[in-house]
Amino acid sequence: MADARATAVPPPPVRFREMSLVRRVSFWGFAALVVLAVAFYVGWGVSYGVWIDNGVYAVVITLLLFGLSGMWLVLPNPPAPAPPTS
Repeated sequence: MADARATAVPPPPVRFREMSLVRRVSFWGFAALVVLAVAFYVGWGVSYGVWIDNGVYAVVITLLLFGLSGMWLVLPNPPAPAPPTS
């Protein structure tokens, strides 16, 4: 038989435009780190003709990881489902 218990409907997730100004500015700041990483890698490669360099990789990966993880952490979390009541 089907379970006839009433399930709680979670509230709709918060959209990006509904977030506070501080969180939106933080998101775009972290997004700027991602853009900076790509620009640094391309700029270094064009300037020096070196596309394979461990030092450049270290800088780019650090910027990318901080940027992507920061963007992910600033986004609003989806609402957690209500715990089942017994």
